[in-house]
Amino acid sequence: MNTLNTATISPDSVQTEQNQGVPQVQPMSDYEKFLFDPKGFLVIPNVLTDEEIETVREHTQTYVKKPESLPEHHRSPIVGPVEFLIDHPRVMGILQEVIDPRRERIRLESVFVSRRSVENTNNQWRPHVGGMNLDPSLSYRFHNGRIYGGMTRIVWELNEVVKGQGGTCLVPGSHKANLASAQDGTWPQQADAPDSGVWETYGCPAGSLVVFSEGVRHTGSNWTNPSNPRCAILIAYNHVTVRFHEPKPCMNPVVIGGLSHPRQKFFGDVWILGNDRRNKVNKKAANGERQTEGEQP
Repeated sequence: MNTLNTATISPDSVQTEQNQGVPQVQPMSDYEKFLFDPKGFLVIPNVLTDEEIETVREHTQTYVKKPESLPEHHRSPIVGPVEFLIDHPRVMGILQEVIDPRRERIRLESVFVSRRSVENTNNQWRPHVGGMNLDPSLSYRFHNGRIYGGMTRIVWELNEVVKGQGGTCLVPGSHKANLASAQDGTWPQQADAPDSGVWETYGCPAGSLVVFSEGVRHTGSNWTNPSNPRCAILIAYNHVTVRFHEPKPCMNPVVIGGLSHPRQKFFGDVWILGNDRRNKVNKKAANGERQTEGEQP
């Protein structure tokens, strides 16, 4: 699998985002877009610094093993000292290219921690999705010069992943498959065998970012690397008009309320008009302006 770490920061994006009090955006390069479109996924190595990796690892370890030791509003994988992962410049550069260029039209709808080691005996091989379809969360389209990718998965790999020893496995191009569809029950069973020849996986250093369209057929795999366990945070983003997952208990109102205000907006309702109206009311309140009749916060 190709791995990338080549992109430039747009001065216009930086200025706009900073004026709004949110992090700058590091857009996808043309070559990254070229690879993502036919394959449906990318691996970008060395996105986090060593200090950031240690911070995220420490919080993740505490959250998984001793959540009661954390303040209630920090009992989630992506809050407190690690909430910067939510809108990391590299992540937003991808999401605003494949979901919607407007930050306010992107929702965060699922997050969980994946921890596996060679001691785990449960079979992780469970392929799912794949094939062209009209499901708004799993569909993938290219129209008027841009990608419309629906639900998109971000994976933060916090430990080294050795290729073929436990990373996520994907079928490149399966988000565009025309002759088989998992949703229609026509995906060939023989293609799901690990040695069928259609699967691709990756290796990457700690702090790397994996991104894939949820329309790509994919699966977890058994961890066989004896040098270190897997430790990863998986986050699903979607367009604000749809929802695929049920709300995760770890992202409850107390936790969301502890986030910075710009990041709280990633957890708005699946309701564009309501969100727009609420944002206008809140902006007026912040500026000391009176609400007009019929406006509600």
